[in-house]
Amino acid sequence: MAQDTPASVVEAPEWVAAEMPPGYQTRRWEIQRMTAELDAMDRVARVLWSTGEPLKDAVAAAFTALRCEVEAAAAPGGPLVAKLGDSRRMLVVVAGAAGPIPKSDESLARAFAAIQSAGTGDRVVFVATSDPASPPAGRPDPLQPDALAVLERIGVTVVAATTLFRLWRLAGEDPPKGGKALERLHAQEGGPFSLPPR
Repeated sequence: MAQDTPASVVEAPEWVAAEMPPGYQTRRWEIQRMTAELDAMDRVARVLWSTGEPLKDAVAAAFTALRCEVEAAAAPGGPLVAKLGDSRRMLVVVAGAAGPIPKSDESLARAFAAIQSAGTGDRVVFVATSDPASPPAGRPDPLQPDALAVLERIGVTVVAATTLFRLWRLAGEDPPKGGKALERLHAQEGGPFSLPPR
């Protein structure tokens, strides 16, 4: 004998909302809005514990939340493109593995390729993570010193995933400061990017 489907799983007909007491539809809209906001926050929070493609997706979500227009990589392994206005872009290379990353890692070759394809007004930004299972405060640097030196020498700005998360939080808590920090990130020509301590 077939079991009945639980009532909570069955979708109510659209006309039911009109029959419900005042405030019902407003509450539903509010719950939907809050659920969408929580989902967006969760996508960004994944920069703290993800690696590989999930980290790249989280980085894209973070730059989108920072009000950049983000385009996916044109080719596999290519950089994300985060646009600040009409002519300024950041070519964002995301390291797939957790660091500390050595200078022999293939992600450094992808950063060098991004430099080669960068145009006027473009900056190459390298995002990397380390020890994603630990809280942010106790993590080591995401790159080994020789890898950082190579990226700095070719003009690539390095952003730890935890720093990108802090930038997103700053933009949410103090939009003018967050906007200035994002502008500073684009203006920086290589080396590690940092935010003032909280």
